[in-house]
Amino acid sequence: MSMNNFKILSEKPAATIISASMIERRMDAGCFQPTYLKNESNLLNGSVPYSRLGSLYNKGNYGSLPDSVDYATEGVALIRGTDLQSMAIDLSEAVRVPEHYYDQFKKAQITPGDILMLVKGASIDRPDSVAMFPETDDKAIANGSVFIIRAKESKVNSKYLLAVMTSGAFLLQKRRGSSNTGALYNDLDTIKAFIIPLPNQRIQKYIGKKVELAEKCREEATKNRNIVNELFESILHERKFHSNNAQTRFVPPDDLTTEWLNSNFYRQIYKDLLIDLDTNGVPLVPLGEYGVCSRQKERPKGDIFYIEISDIDNFNGIISGGRNCSPENTPNNAQRTITKSDILMSTRRPDRGAVAYVEDNIDNAFCSVFLAKIQTHEKSHSRFIHEYLRTYTAKLFIGQRCTVTTYPVISEDDIETIPVPVVSPELIAEISEASKKASLYKKFADQLVVEAKSNVEALIEGKLDTDAILSGKLKAPTMEDIEKELEDI
Repeated sequence: MSMNNFKILSEKPAATIISASMIERRMDAGCFQPTYLKNESNLLNGSVPYSRLGSLYNKGNYGSLPDSVDYATEGVALIRGTDLQSMAIDLSEAVRVPEHYYDQFKKAQITPGDILMLVKGASIDRPDSVAMFPETDDKAIANGSVFIIRAKESKVNSKYLLAVMTSGAFLLQKRRGSSNTGALYNDLDTIKAFIIPLPNQRIQKYIGKKVELAEKCREEATKNRNIVNELFESILHERKFHSNNAQTRFVPPDDLTTEWLNSNFYRQIYKDLLIDLDTNGVPLVPLGEYGVCSRQKERPKGDIFYIEISDIDNFNGIISGGRNCSPENTPNNAQRTITKSDILMSTRRPDRGAVAYVEDNIDNAFCSVFLAKIQTHEKSHSRFIHEYLRTYTAKLFIGQRCTVTTYPVISEDDIETIPVPVVSPELIAEISEASKKASLYKKFADQLVVEAKSNVEALIEGKLDTDAILSGKLKAPTMEDIEKELEDI
């Protein structure tokens, strides 16, 4: 297979003949794998004009920090590679540093609309290694693992550029351009040389609109997520809760129960939590009053969609993964069917918050036996219980009931004893409604991100209907379209 100034002899095992002109800065064989060479040949020789990334930004530099960092409870947000999530950044999870860092490290300053790219570490070629800093009044700086890009809007639509930088074609360039010494790393010359397909501005805008709409959907998801949090705060008063968390405690005989003989159950923090809830007038009942854990098991008989603990997104409380399995590659742990409105909860390290609500798009899938399947007596209570099990209060009660072996585990019998607040049907309905909206807006945002990346890849392959976009027959969706779909659901 001959292309340009190289010839692929074999893909497995990889064997390529390259011309001397291709050896400039790199001589390692890994840099000339067939996958990388074919990818860049497609970008350079395709029908779409291209430009180098270095010519498309006004600002392009690494973040920076002192050798020793002082952290703070309030102050400037410090953005690290782990804060980049599928084109987005959640500032609520960012660590903070003192205010004076912002003026001290001017090159590390980030402004809304900047594109942040992870350039150091094993994850530099993952789709969530690139994100855009959101519209906010919050000051922020980036550390040295992040490269900051401020796009020239006169040359490229910044949101289109973001979609390109999360596409498979771009991520292959990042991986190829990484030095592979102690850790993967993209140097400045490599970053500047990345190839960016640059179609007509209207096509850029079409794809960029999807990225922009995904941002708006994330904002709506966050807004509704905050409603859920505030409603639970009005019940549980978690912000005011305090315990000295003493490591020793005298346990009165009346507090002892034959069900729990391990010392962890009687720690001071759990006693303080019960006292605090009682003081605030929060009545509690065992989770078993709301629902039960299904113990039924069955082996699949054909092709299935399988979910395990790692497929649960702890932060958002959703199922974010899973895989199709044929009978011959179905894991032995796939012994539990799930249906819409079930709640899945990890029984391994359960206090980490791996709890998810089963949406209708994965109805009748199978899950691991290490995921408890909670079914509420009334379907209207499912989202309420799902959200409650992710609160700080519930995580403490879950941790209290864990048995520590190699790692903490909880049984289905003990899950049913977790104390749950008794609240009005109206409040349950409010929490459930906000939870549903947060989940749906997050789903819309994820779909739009996937669409934008797919559009870029179709553009490179010559499969995107650019004529329909240019003529106006094909238009990007709007927030009105999303809200209409939300109403239909």
